[in-house]
Amino acid sequence: MNLQECFLKLASIEEQDADLYKKFSENCAKKLKPTVLSFSKEEENHKVLMIELSNDEKLKEKQLHKDIEKVLESHTHSANTNKRLNLASEKDFFGFALQLEKNSIEIYTELLNFFESDSYEYKSFEALIKEEKKHMLYILNRLYELK
Repeated sequence: MNLQECFLKLASIEEQDADLYKKFSENCAKKLKPTVLSFSKEEENHKVLMIELSNDEKLKEKQLHKDIEKVLESHTHSANTNKRLNLASEKDFFGFALQLEKNSIEIYTELLNFFESDSYEYKSFEALIKEEKKHMLYILNRLYELK
């Protein structure tokens, strides 16, 4: 898989994650709904960024390491398990969402290695990592409160 294909795959993953958050917002507690919809909107923005990044034809020349491909496949598999997820259960949802965020951070961190630290791509992935970490902190706090 080359880097351009990776970005297109990530766009698809971000779209799946956004859809999952939207679906959860339909059944979650009222006080939680704005946050969940905010997560969904951020995932949609990530999708747009991945599509934008994929437009660089030079990315076809850069091949991914097999371990990054495995993480991408793992993330896709995790996202597909949402059919078995009890969306009415905040605890189930947040446990699942935590794994999605962790996978995203792992993927984005690996992708930093492909770019110079002053490049647009590098800075974009750094910003995404920071945002995903904020999501993780929120999720961890929610899980702690639900114990």
